[in-house]
Amino acid sequence: MAENVTTKDFFAEHGVKIAGVFLVVVVAIAVTVHFVESRKVTDSAQAELIGKGINYTYTGKNDSALSEFESLIQGNKVSGLALAKIALLAGNIKYQNGDMDGAAVMYQKSLDNAGSTALIRAGAMHGRAAVSMEKKDYAAAAKLLEGFVDEFGERTGDLEDRYTKEEPADLVPTVPDALWKLTLVYTEMGAKDKAKASAEKILTIYGDNALYSDKAKKFLAAL
Repeated sequence: MAENVTTKDFFAEHGVKIAGVFLVVVVAIAVTVHFVESRKVTDSAQAELIGKGINYTYTGKNDSALSEFESLIQGNKVSGLALAKIALLAGNIKYQNGDMDGAAVMYQKSLDNAGSTALIRAGAMHGRAAVSMEKKDYAAAAKLLEGFVDEFGERTGDLEDRYTKEEPADLVPTVPDALWKLTLVYTEMGAKDKAKASAEKILTIYGDNALYSDKAKKFLAAL
């Protein structure tokens, strides 16, 4: 980081559109969910019902996908994990369309029906945090991100355990991303000590992640 660059300058450079970055993460999780978790939708009839809308999503026909998903949800035709999946995807589409209130409802519905399925829960929590950030409700975003890290973060940063393959793995791959966004949210809130601690945690636990460790180092250098 260049000399005389303040934390505010850093946030202005790297924090703009941070919610948009969340959307990329959420969409990636949602797509992964369909393949990784599809076997958990044990009701073949429900799996068939949601398939049409999901195919629309993959082919970029988001308006058709949203219409399909909303019809299923409003008609109470799906439940459980199937409902959680399409609510997550519907939330993403509404988010992309700028309907933050509608997106929040869908993300919460996904979370309420995801059970213990980590990928779907993670996607829904990321989505809710993204909405809060778009609305500049940083306190709500921080609470969601803190919960995300607590729930899905398992890595300890213990190098001895890591080298002996005994360090536990995170439940989802997006914990360092959530920690980085938490750093930026804390900065926006004026909670400099928390922002610093969050960045330092990235270096301690995810120092082997070049993308996020580099961001954290630059952030700390700007303090």
